Amino acid sequence: MKRRNFIKFSALGILLFQKEILIAKKVTKDNAIVLQEVYEILFPKTSTMPSSYEFNALKFLLSTINHKTFLDYDKNLIINGTNSFIRSFPKFLDLSKNEKKELVYSIVNDNDYANTWLSKLVYFGIEAMLSDPIYGGNTNEIGWKSIDHKIGYPKAKRRYGKKL
Repeated sequence: MKRRNFIKFSALGILLFQKEILIAKKVTKDNAIVLQEVYEILFPKTSTMPSSYEFNALKFLLSTINHKTFLDYDKNLIINGTNSFIRSFPKFLDLSKNEKKELVYSIVNDNDYANTWLSKLVYFGIEAMLSDPIYGGNTNEIGWKSIDHKIGYPKAKRRYGKKL
């Protein structure tokens, strides 16, 4: 192969590789639906705590994951983990609530990757429930109210340290 062709093909390969990375970093509608269902299993409504739906865990995750400071490792883990979950359990959304719960709980013990993926979702779920509402979660301070948290002042006026 001539040097010129090698350089062209190498550059093309790099561009295509970068495009694949960009495509892989997007949360699809199917991913969002599955993530919402998994979040409802991880954070169900109880007599004292709000559900993930009530404190907007998914909205928080989606707005956070798209911020430029979000770690690529975490973004890839969440998106690729969700894609892997969908491929492994294509009928997940057709299951009953109890069947979904049993499935999610069973994979925690059976698969290290799934455990890491779910742990990351729990981490961001807790962050959504307890962070300032300006970041997209903790709707109407519902997470703070559920644990009787006293709000610190001054509160954030902008997201992620933007200057006023």
